[in-house]
Amino acid sequence: MTFSKMNNTLILKGLLTNLFVLATIYMTTAQVQFKLTMLEDGETYQVSLIPEKSWKHPHNITSTAQVTIKVPTNSFEVENLTSLQLGVEWQDNSRSDSPAEAPDVDYISFGLASLGTVDFNYEAGVEMPLFQFKNALPCQGKVSLMDNAADAFMAPNSRSANVGNSITIFGARGEAYLGNVKDFTEIPCLGNFSTSIEKEEIIAEALKVYPNPAINEVFVDMSWTQGTTKGALVIMDATGKEVKRQTVTLNDGFNKTQLPVETLNFGIYSIEFQFDGKSLTIDRFVKGNR
Repeated sequence: MTFSKMNNTLILKGLLTNLFVLATIYMTTAQVQFKLTMLEDGETYQVSLIPEKSWKHPHNITSTAQVTIKVPTNSFEVENLTSLQLGVEWQDNSRSDSPAEAPDVDYISFGLASLGTVDFNYEAGVEMPLFQFKNALPCQGKVSLMDNAADAFMAPNSRSANVGNSITIFGARGEAYLGNVKDFTEIPCLGNFSTSIEKEEIIAEALKVYPNPAINEVFVDMSWTQGTTKGALVIMDATGKEVKRQTVTLNDGFNKTQLPVETLNFGIYSIEFQFDGKSLTIDRFVKGNR
């Protein structure tokens, strides 16, 4: 082998070694997963992170962070955004509605406003809640964390939009985002529901559904004011699809009805009373797991 060929071979081996080292560093330092959940009230979304390593000061210094969610288009407006770590603030600072790559969804990004914060306490395997928020609009469909590896709208995109999930931590030597917790990637999307009965036509009081979350059954309490009325209590899933119907007869005064829900899947459901071509939305509940 000539000197020139030997030199080229050594250079190539050196490049491959450097690439391997860089890849190894990324895999060993990118150790934070994001998680999206719905709280028991059935209307509050929560974003958390789960680190695979523990970092103490100064290794816990977090320079930047961004969380991007996907929501059904024209159906989601963030309200009541609340940061959950003392001394840390988040902002819903950008959105891209119905891009060409994904016309059925809107992308909403939350950014860490407290840049360079030292107020995150990273403990391996311990979930750290970051922030909560609600939806101000009626909504059907799914809310999910963006998947950096598979989403069609990841940069470069048609909007030149900065979307995706990211978190840079000193102890991780930079980017620490690994992915999303697989069992918590999609959440039913619900907002403020309206009923087909105008407020001036209120015909029931003390509408209540409990327990919430429910495992085997829910109870519906209603104080009725329209005399004996035949109808049906209808349970609908987050997409508005009817999943259970039970015929009932309401009488003037207090009425309590039990609805079995043990066969329903985990998720968020709403209950309506349908009668005489009208419908009255009663409340929502979460179907939990045992």
